[in-house]
Amino acid sequence: MLRRTATVLGAAAAAFLLTTTTAAAADSIISAGEDNIKWRRSCDTVYFGAVGTTYALTRKDAGGSCQGDAWVRAYTYSGWTSWVHSSTKAEISSSGGHITRAQHKGCADCTVYSTELRSLD
Repeated sequence: MLRRTATVLGAAAAAFLLTTTTAAAADSIISAGEDNIKWRRSCDTVYFGAVGTTYALTRKDAGGSCQGDAWVRAYTYSGWTSWVHSSTKAEISSSGGHITRAQHKGCADCTVYSTELRSLD
């Protein structure tokens, strides 16, 4: 009986550790508006994304231990651009003011965050 109890407790402890590890690994949003977002990855690095009619950018702030680049792509009247990335700041420009939304992430396979311009005057 004692052996079975230890096995059940061991399985429960393992399940608890897996659950808390997964929860701790999630990104956390620090602030978000329609045209900007700021989030912290599980490796404690803060990223910022923003969009305007002439630009879309993602910036990786100093601090934390993330190895992932800043990634961005923009939506224009022609559709989505390709992803652009850089170790600190990725930016797409449109002098004609045709950007209406953008997507941002902190590594190639990371969570994608979207920003959008609601009114274009």
